[in-house]
Amino acid sequence: MATKFMIMPARRSRNFVLLLMSIQIMFGLLHSVQDWQTISEEENLEMERQLKLINKPPIKSFKTDYGDILDCIDIYKQHAFDHPLLKDHKVQMEPKNIPKWMMEGEFPRLLPNNIKCPPGSVLIKRTTKQDVIMAKKMKALGLNHPTSSRFHTTDGAASSLAFASVRYRKHNFGATTRMNVWAPSTLPGQSSMSSIWIANGPFQDLNVIEAGWAVHRLLFSDNHTRLLAYWTGDGHKTTGCYNYLCPGFVQVHREISLGLVLNQISVYNGVQHDIEIGILRDGEWWLKYFNQFIGYWPQKLFFYMYGGANNVEWGGHIFSPVKEPSPAMGSGHFPKDGLQNKSAYFKDTQIWDNVHLIYPQPDQLVASSGRPDCYEAKLTPGVAPNPMDFFYGGPGQCNL
Repeated sequence: MATKFMIMPARRSRNFVLLLMSIQIMFGLLHSVQDWQTISEEENLEMERQLKLINKPPIKSFKTDYGDILDCIDIYKQHAFDHPLLKDHKVQMEPKNIPKWMMEGEFPRLLPNNIKCPPGSVLIKRTTKQDVIMAKKMKALGLNHPTSSRFHTTDGAASSLAFASVRYRKHNFGATTRMNVWAPSTLPGQSSMSSIWIANGPFQDLNVIEAGWAVHRLLFSDNHTRLLAYWTGDGHKTTGCYNYLCPGFVQVHREISLGLVLNQISVYNGVQHDIEIGILRDGEWWLKYFNQFIGYWPQKLFFYMYGGANNVEWGGHIFSPVKEPSPAMGSGHFPKDGLQNKSAYFKDTQIWDNVHLIYPQPDQLVASSGRPDCYEAKLTPGVAPNPMDFFYGGPGQCNL
């Protein structure tokens, strides 16, 4: 159940501090109680203001079995258009040049059939005060961006991050993949994410779009596996966030929202459950879930990706506080311990060349791991016409 907050008068400020302290203990994120004691009632009011800015008045709302509130928001009143570059942006409802066959057929539903927004509105998971507090904590830790084998930081957060990925460093207009979904074991204050990652530009001004699934207990207080996306247009300096926490991502779908729980989880040595994810440029940078285009990041958000990108990565990355055993990645097992039905994978991995989806050749892919003693990355021959599959993951339990 989500924790409820309220504004309290000055004479009850001590109770307010105690409430924040209890949240700190529940999440296990902060090094000391004093961190929470610095949050004043004025800051609490500021978070209320932020929530009013992010959460637009809904036309209709639903509550999921997981306690999430989903709002139907007028498509032109969503938070995306609070971005100064998008004030006069006209919504594009679907890609213009991507082949129609990519949008045909049924798709696996994440929600009951009755949860669907009326025409002219879009489905958006409501942001909570917990979400805002967690996001502020992530930024304070230096975690306002994902890790990568190609683009890494030298700040204090870098020592708490680890990855296992495969990279493609040729010009592209996006990529797609099929990945199995897991629920890796994580503690409060940790995260374990698996994603496709498109980037271009110098590190200090890096343009990044990322999408996949995660058990993100720095961003959410629960341990559910959720659909997650991230972006930045300037190397994480002033832009960038997960899902809808900042303006930028334009939602167009009425039945799928970022942040939804993925309730079909793969079973070790048993049934595997996949999702298909794509990030494809077609004027804008579109996010594809199976055959559904959920929404897009407008091209004008990115300086270095007008002509496409030069980097794609598929893989897993984790965060764990220093001196704490790191969390599992993927299935929690090394690829060397078994592949099919046992390890996390990316299959049917393809590059979008602005006209076709093409399979990268083996000599164009490089697998690597930042901590091979904790997490492994392994390329193996695929089933034709797919030349390569990528397996990754591990149990963690390392001090990063």
